[in-house]
Amino acid sequence: MATMGEIMKDPSKATEEDVKAKRDINSLVNSLKEKMEPYQGFNINAGRPMKEIALRFYQESLILSAILEAFVYNESYSFANLNKWVFDYVDKDFMWEVSVPYYNMCVAKLCNIGLLKAVFQDENDNNPNITITDKGKEALRQQTYANLAQSALFNYQAGKMNEQSVKMNEQSVELNKSIKKLTAVSVIVSVAALLVAIVALFRAWQ
Repeated sequence: MATMGEIMKDPSKATEEDVKAKRDINSLVNSLKEKMEPYQGFNINAGRPMKEIALRFYQESLILSAILEAFVYNESYSFANLNKWVFDYVDKDFMWEVSVPYYNMCVAKLCNIGLLKAVFQDENDNNPNITITDKGKEALRQQTYANLAQSALFNYQAGKMNEQSVKMNEQSVELNKSIKKLTAVSVIVSVAALLVAIVALFRAWQ
């Protein structure tokens, strides 16, 4: 088969295999047009800012890491005792900003991916027993979520620094504009003063 560069320069170099591949691609693209309806309504402004994503990812990773960290000391907790351990372990200013549903979602996530297991006594049990699984122990040994939290925090801080840098650059541009204006005014005043001095000197000679 010819390369794309060769075909772009000289279409006659395209082999039958190249032509067939092009037809297949066109057919695939045309079939996708009928499947694009679920994506209608999206635009370039959709989605969260990168800083918000980094902060959210840091919060979630830190909570997941703290929950798993509790199982260093015990392999089993009641849901209430697990929550107490996590809230005592993590900085209070951080935890008090986390909503209860969001925290519960983090515990449920660890259960859903098989790192923890929740055992309910009955359907009305609001305080299940939570145990760590073998997969959870491995994740704890690898410090998976602790490392993710550190990476997310770094990205979040880097995003904040970039924002500050942009603001400082904008302020610097405005300052430079102001300095240029002041310089221009200073030059005008200096020229005017010089003219006044020349006129005064000329009159003195007369």
